[in-house]
Amino acid sequence: MARVREVIKECNTGLVRGLSLQIIAEMNQLSPNILVSFADLNVQATNPKAVNLFLQPMAKEALRDALEDRPGHKLRINSAYRTIAQQYLLRAQFEKNLCGITAAARPGFSNHEDGLALDTSDYNEWRGALEANGWDWLGGADPVHFDYKGGGVRSDISVICIRAFQSLWNKHNPLDPITADGVYGPQTEARLRESPAEGFAAARTLRLAEPQMRGEDVAKVQAALANAGFKGGKKGVFDTATDTAVKAFQAARGLVADGIVGAGTRRALGLQL
Repeated sequence: MARVREVIKECNTGLVRGLSLQIIAEMNQLSPNILVSFADLNVQATNPKAVNLFLQPMAKEALRDALEDRPGHKLRINSAYRTIAQQYLLRAQFEKNLCGITAAARPGFSNHEDGLALDTSDYNEWRGALEANGWDWLGGADPVHFDYKGGGVRSDISVICIRAFQSLWNKHNPLDPITADGVYGPQTEARLRESPAEGFAAARTLRLAEPQMRGEDVAKVQAALANAGFKGGKKGVFDTATDTAVKAFQAARGLVADGIVGAGTRRALGLQL
């Protein structure tokens, strides 16, 4: 599974779509409906893997009004909401003089991270309808770009996005937590670089089996067991000693002592679900 740092030279922010969608979902867990999909409107993403069709709710309604002003016409979207994973790639490409990127803000500082921005190559065709419904055209400096300037919006979306990534990282890396403060600093950037581009995998159910289950997830369970006072087992291998430790932990916590590490046992260990 490729890490974010490993796809920088690929010049395609769609490679972190899986991680981006997980971040957006986590944002909506932290603050429900902070971003909403507008894929149900008469729009078309020019690159479906790279373009996240999400906006703040009021911006979506303003876009809906603009589309209704031109019935039967589809708006092509080059870019919309951008997560810190995508912005990290663009910034890294800019700093390394890759992919023809001539300018890119640091993660947390791009207007595309506010859920209020759209890019469309059809700007001449759509400028009138968009401007009539609260969308501000950036002009000749960046003619494809429009920002929603109406009311009822939030100014902390980029902070929530960073906090969502931090929270997501902590859920999947309980032994290497970072402060979920919404601040993009060296610790957050280091974890973002090492995150799986396709998104964090769902936790598998662990148990004694033949052949024996092995991996980082087993090692994390063993470390959590040891922290709880139940040591045993070869690191990274779900062997009989690990099975015994799991059953002892489960019995001590009032769980069914079956040696199976599922959601309940993970929760009791303080690990991701």
